[in-house]
Amino acid sequence: MSHASTATATALTFAPSELVLLNGERFAPEAGMLTGKEELLTTGAKVHSEKLMDAAVHAAVWALVEAGTVRLETRKGKALFGLIKTEKTHLVRGAGGNPFPPRTLESFLAEQAGTEPELDAALAAYIGAETTDVPGRVLGIIKAGMGERNLLDVEQKKVLMVFSSVGYSLPAGTRDLAAREPVEPIIQRAARAEQTQSELYRAVHKAIDSATVQMTPSQND
Repeated sequence: MSHASTATATALTFAPSELVLLNGERFAPEAGMLTGKEELLTTGAKVHSEKLMDAAVHAAVWALVEAGTVRLETRKGKALFGLIKTEKTHLVRGAGGNPFPPRTLESFLAEQAGTEPELDAALAAYIGAETTDVPGRVLGIIKAGMGERNLLDVEQKKVLMVFSSVGYSLPAGTRDLAAREPVEPIIQRAARAEQTQSELYRAVHKAIDSATVQMTPSQND
């Protein structure tokens, strides 16, 4: 087990996507009987995992845009031998630097922007492998990054004497620091984007859905 409580306060910097994860009840409704569930590290409450993933991605994207780290650029294209016109949202490097910590969704997307990929392709690359639970995987990768930066305690869980899964817990030091970080700016940033850049906001949501479909195994496989 790694002990996050030994980290110094100066090293504990949260990315917006991580604050969404730690304040999940502010960003996602309670999980229903037929929805994916994410158990929050802060309260133990179970919230709708897909809604929480959506909020985390939006938080990352709009924070990057506001910082000038990336731009979202709509480019026209064609499909089906030129018969159908398409529009794709690309992630393009901006003039600003990357103020976000390493091993975060934000820093991953900032790096991806160097090749100006389609946003859904960049998100699919973050997911990394096909899975039947895309929200769980995305949220797990965010937690893994926090663990690597000593913000979470990490525990390898054994099944039949073999390491088979990883568990995370929230140490008191991280809990206290997170409690001092306001989430209102994250909420307001996304709301402002939805109101003033509605087409791009919808494009981000469409990219999340597209990446989810791409990385979910087909039932025909």
